[in-house]
Amino acid sequence: MKAFVFGLGGGGDVVSAYVAALYLESKGYETILGAVTWERYVEDPVPGPICDFENHVRVNDIITELNSRSYSIRLGKVVIPQIVRLMKSTGIPKGYSICIKKGLKDLVKGIEDFSERNNVNLVVGVDAGGDILAKGCEKTLGSPLIDFIMLNVLGNLRIKSLLATIGAGSDGELEHDYILQRISEIARLGGLKDSKGIDESIAEKLEIVLNDVRTEASRIPYEAFHGLYGRVKIRGGTREVYVTPVSSIMFFLDPKVVISTSPLAQVLKDFSSLDDANRRLNEVGIFTEYDLEKELFARYGTKSSEVEGEDVLRIREEGKKRLGDCKLVY
Repeated sequence: MKAFVFGLGGGGDVVSAYVAALYLESKGYETILGAVTWERYVEDPVPGPICDFENHVRVNDIITELNSRSYSIRLGKVVIPQIVRLMKSTGIPKGYSICIKKGLKDLVKGIEDFSERNNVNLVVGVDAGGDILAKGCEKTLGSPLIDFIMLNVLGNLRIKSLLATIGAGSDGELEHDYILQRISEIARLGGLKDSKGIDESIAEKLEIVLNDVRTEASRIPYEAFHGLYGRVKIRGGTREVYVTPVSSIMFFLDPKVVISTSPLAQVLKDFSSLDDANRRLNEVGIFTEYDLEKELFARYGTKSSEVEGEDVLRIREEGKKRLGDCKLVY
């Protein structure tokens, strides 16, 4: 058995994908690790995904094979994606970038082609924090674009697929209890397929990885396993996370069931490109992480990583105000 396991939301989600991969290996799977290569503005000032690399092998239009020497140059700045940092830390020789510039059909085709070439019989997309379970009009939702593009990809694959999420609310977007309520709703429809908590063996491996990979949302589950409890600040103090022992548990869900419960997922059921997907979300009053990055870049250029947290909050709120109220009905 072979599984392609990837960080679904960009950046540090690859650490949570690593947790899922370790679990699947304990169940007898051979795993291939991947990630949507889209770094937060504090790492990469250029808006949008990273799809071009040095030291790489192109697999198809969507998938690129990376190694521990891979990197990208973004307006003169060397950017090392978090998956490459993880590979260096763990000694994993190959990892795979997923480029999400194209539309739903192309993304599905690219992942299916990759899976067929590598005899993959299970695809698992992993989200840290659980904001992928949003319905759409939650006021604190901040990064819906990447997640809901990839949720729809998972739901349209012909090969068996699962959505995994860990660290309920650990990205500071949706409340801890709200994520658990959504999981319960999905479970009542038969969509909860498995769950796995971090154990001592996984925690030991995570400790090594977290010295090299830059992530806050994927770090919370590790810290929860070691006793962190209560409300903590992340993202430069702009978000607050409620942490409990449950934050260290990963839930595996049927992506088709998740899609059926999410009006937001329905908005992106047939997008033709990244820009089309972003436009569709804007039309229903949703300000995305891509919108924020473009605003920051327009105002601060390559110095956007230096912007204070309060200014980021202000820019996000201004963007939401321009789009008006959320127009989804549920």
